[in-house]
Amino acid sequence: MWELFTQGETKYIEYKKEYTKTLLKTISAFANYHDGYIIIGIDGFGNIIGVDHSDSVRLSIENAINDNIIPKPYYEIELRKIEDKHMVIVKVFKGDNTPYTINNKAYKRIDTSTVAVDKFGFEDLVLRGRNLSYESLPYKEQALHFHILGNKLRKKLNVSIISDDILKSLQLIIKNEYINAAALLSDNNPLSNATVSLIRFDGDSVLNIKDRTVLSSRSIIDQFDECMNFYSKHINTREIIEEAYRKTTEDIPKVAYREAVANAIVHRDYSRRGDIKVEIFDNRVEIVSPGGLPVGISEEEYLNGKISIPRNKVISDIFLRIGIIERLATGIRRIKEYYKDSPVNPSFEISENTIKVILPNINNNFKEEAIVNRRRTLIDELIGNEKSIVQYILREGSITRKKAETILSLKKTQTIYLINTLQEKGIIIKVGSGKGTKYILRK
Repeated sequence: MWELFTQGETKYIEYKKEYTKTLLKTISAFANYHDGYIIIGIDGFGNIIGVDHSDSVRLSIENAINDNIIPKPYYEIELRKIEDKHMVIVKVFKGDNTPYTINNKAYKRIDTSTVAVDKFGFEDLVLRGRNLSYESLPYKEQALHFHILGNKLRKKLNVSIISDDILKSLQLIIKNEYINAAALLSDNNPLSNATVSLIRFDGDSVLNIKDRTVLSSRSIIDQFDECMNFYSKHINTREIIEEAYRKTTEDIPKVAYREAVANAIVHRDYSRRGDIKVEIFDNRVEIVSPGGLPVGISEEEYLNGKISIPRNKVISDIFLRIGIIERLATGIRRIKEYYKDSPVNPSFEISENTIKVILPNINNNFKEEAIVNRRRTLIDELIGNEKSIVQYILREGSITRKKAETILSLKKTQTIYLINTLQEKGIIIKVGSGKGTKYILRK
């Protein structure tokens, strides 16, 4: 319990000097997405101030929750004495009956701020409250065909024909109706939010495009295969001699690329607009998937790769059956494994709306001059507050969110939005956590 008072505010911990009804928004956020704590009687710097009339504050919180949050979330309130000062600790548990709303608005946490969810987020909460997902919604528009899926099942499972009974066993037909997962896996994939963009740039920047392919109205299985063909077309392999033996090395480990592409296709949020992007540069590959982390998994758990909460369970199961993915919860670990003997490491950038996997070229010579030139190009393209943040990082090496607030004279929510935008553009990355969180330029 003591770490609640020492590690500072996080996505899961909020400090309040005193009780105000604004904490109801944070209670809504925790109930909608993940467990969390609100500590009353401590300021934003971690100084313990204490609460007068803590019993009365506790009663006020209970009444406010009962009167304002629909449905009522599950929570516990504890009164505790720290350094001879009375504290009020509210623990909120993630609920199953989402969305938990205040005046018909639902909330979520972004870093240490609480903000209202957008239209897509609200719809997702409604679906989860009904124990549904976008992939499981009925698809009623037209007949679907499954020759591509059928070929994969024949090769892997010796299935002779794709009948309705087979589709029902795969959960692609429920109550005699196709679901969205069936549309995504069908030959002509009619869903508009299911496009993959493949781009090969000339050099290390986005200034010149050598090759581009857009995959739309195609089965997501076919999209995966085309991503692998694009790899074969544009990723070099090299022959090196170690002692008496010849060894083949890949600029980008093929298995790492395969895992990153499969994860992007299987786990993307198909309810949101936006393409999966596979971008190949001379010094790296960037794979961007729309939609942040699935609800119920933290950034740390994702990066450790030891837990899997599939956003698209039906699609995940089928990709597992046909051998595109091997086992759930192993993708991130396999990506890291194939870089373990390399001088460079893959990196992962997680924001509210995207997940980006960056696979560096293990045979590329990274020169300081090239890094400096790239930074200069990025700064030249920026304006206003974005440019000010990057210039500060160039001078000091890093920046914290609070420092950015100070130098830009912005509110916390505005600053977080600005930092998230720079992360999504691939200009800065987050390092550390809690009080140690800071942002540096991505090389």
